Amino acid sequence: MVQSIILTGPTAVGKSSLAVDLAEALGLEIINADSVCFYEEFNIGSAKPSIEDLKRVPHHLINIASPHEIYHAGKFLKDCDRALSDIHARGKRALIVGGSGFYLKALRMGLWEAPATSPAFRKEVETVSTEELFEELSLIDPTHALKVGSEDRYRLVRGLEIYRLSGKKPSELEAMMPDHPKPEFSLWVVDREKTELDRRMHSRVEQMIEAGLVNETQRLREKYPEAKTLNAVGYAQVIQFMEGTVPPGRKLKRGINGLIDEIELAHRQLAKQQRTWFKNLKANESFTLDQDLNDLKEKLMNFYQ
Repeated sequence: MVQSIILTGPTAVGKSSLAVDLAEALGLEIINADSVCFYEEFNIGSAKPSIEDLKRVPHHLINIASPHEIYHAGKFLKDCDRALSDIHARGKRALIVGGSGFYLKALRMGLWEAPATSPAFRKEVETVSTEELFEELSLIDPTHALKVGSEDRYRLVRGLEIYRLSGKKPSELEAMMPDHPKPEFSLWVVDREKTELDRRMHSRVEQMIEAGLVNETQRLREKYPEAKTLNAVGYAQVIQFMEGTVPPGRKLKRGINGLIDEIELAHRQLAKQQRTWFKNLKANESFTLDQDLNDLKEKLMNFYQ
């Protein structure tokens, strides 16, 4: 069995640039596990690796899905397995990098059995608002609704669909999963001190705005109005900015500084959610990059020897 490290951490922690440096030094290849980076054309808001980084280190599972399609965890597992087989067949090793907790959990723990999708049910809920879907799922399965959140329409529909077709709550099906991780993956979580992570988030958001996030969002929305990825952090806030709306209970802030504030807040909320995911995934190693960078590098070099 060939083991691989899953390197993860909250948004803006610097895991992608760190991974490129480490992979280049050790001759590794990177497999992406960030949900937005799977999609073509979603570039600025996803903070995809730069052209220079892609030249430095081979990357897999980036720009592999059209914005028209829904790239789900089951497909990710198959594509990841295929990428790992290809890398190992060439005598290389892989470093899996990303912060999407649901995909990382699927990779580390496997997926629970769920019924196939129902076109009839999907048609039935087409005109139901996302807010109403969240309320309904909260009544049926508050545990799963809280995990999905109030804005992820695709997963809200899927949760209700599973309950309708199987008669079981999604959280009940998930609880039947084995609670021991797969031995072929070692989960390493990196983080930073809060003040430093907040600073990096602010810097990242400013860079995204300067790079043209608003124009990218407008173009993608016109071209792919039904794209699920438009709900991702950054894109969703730009759309609210363009429409002059804000989430319930929030005060509208106008101007580009107001937009930056909203995207930063969404990043901080995402980081909080990600830390909860990572805690539940039972990391093999945890590092604070402000203090433990050298320790991380030494342990990673020993792992891949």
